[in-house]
Amino acid sequence: MSEEAGPSRKREDPQRRKSYSLRDEFQEATQTQKRHKVTDVSEIFQRPDAEEQKRLNKEYRALQSKADELKANLANATARDLAQALQKQALLFQNVKDTGIGTLDANLLRTNTENAMGLAKRFKIDGVTFDVDEFLIKMKGHLGLDRVELMDAEVNSDEEEEGAERQGRRGALGDWEKIGWMAARYYRRIPGAEFLYGPLQAEPKVRKVAQRRAKADIPLETRPIEVQNETASAKSRDEFTANVKTVMKTLARLDPDGEGVNFFRLVVNPDDFGQTVENCFYLSFLINQGQAGIYVKKDGEVMARSTIHEEIEEGGDQAKNQAVLEMDMETWEIAKETFEITHSEIPHRDYAEIRIQSNSWYS
Repeated sequence: MSEEAGPSRKREDPQRRKSYSLRDEFQEATQTQKRHKVTDVSEIFQRPDAEEQKRLNKEYRALQSKADELKANLANATARDLAQALQKQALLFQNVKDTGIGTLDANLLRTNTENAMGLAKRFKIDGVTFDVDEFLIKMKGHLGLDRVELMDAEVNSDEEEEGAERQGRRGALGDWEKIGWMAARYYRRIPGAEFLYGPLQAEPKVRKVAQRRAKADIPLETRPIEVQNETASAKSRDEFTANVKTVMKTLARLDPDGEGVNFFRLVVNPDDFGQTVENCFYLSFLINQGQAGIYVKKDGEVMARSTIHEEIEEGGDQAKNQAVLEMDMETWEIAKETFEITHSEIPHRDYAEIRIQSNSWYS
């Protein structure tokens, strides 16, 4: 026998089904935007299609315009409008490969986030609104004040006697005794004494007499040395330059002939993931300056090599190609295990702890 047959089958609320579908649609559209990892190394250095970039730029600007209109007319906006906007943005994000288009996506995501916060605040205010008129109407009904016209109708002697007794108990302002019994269902206990927070037999505390001591001589205040922004900036630049030079010397030591060295063996620090990311950044600076380069071998191995000794043709510039390499914790662990990296080729940087000196600024 089918479970749907019979009068005992529960009827599905269409409003509830509608709310569930809207919630599922909103959750599906607001999932974390994460691009699939590129498995083919040949796609890393592939130049983006110009026509595709123009199409994405146009569609992103159209979505940004709609998001701004939704923000301006937030009072009439619905959660479905926001869910549809986020779903369209998620579909476009799957084809984003350029930093310029990524900036448009970030701005659109910020606007949609502000719209979501505004909708949530509006729903919260609308959900907890206390309707005073509705409360007074119900209160008037419980007091019997809305049935005054019924007292003028003809009633028999028994009903007239009972009505007179009820009218005498109720009074001109209504039957407040009824309201009292309604409240008594939730609170029938006699209030107790709640002002005693300790034992009755408590010994008074003896007040201690403060002993005054002679004031010690206050030493003269010394003004700390002011650090100018130029000094801090110069120190930061010197540290950055030193780290870049260290990476360049390490690359020259591992690759004296300029044939290339494994990219992960060069930058990976097996003891510190943060310094591995920093090594990638310093190497990218060398690549941008034309002192290093990256290429992919036929077997798919990513190599880094020094280009200091290469000469540039007269009247020409070095050919540069922009690419984005992802270095996360998972890639770091896989690289250490695959290439059996046990020590860092680039020296480990020991950051000194901050020490405060007595007569100078701390750094």
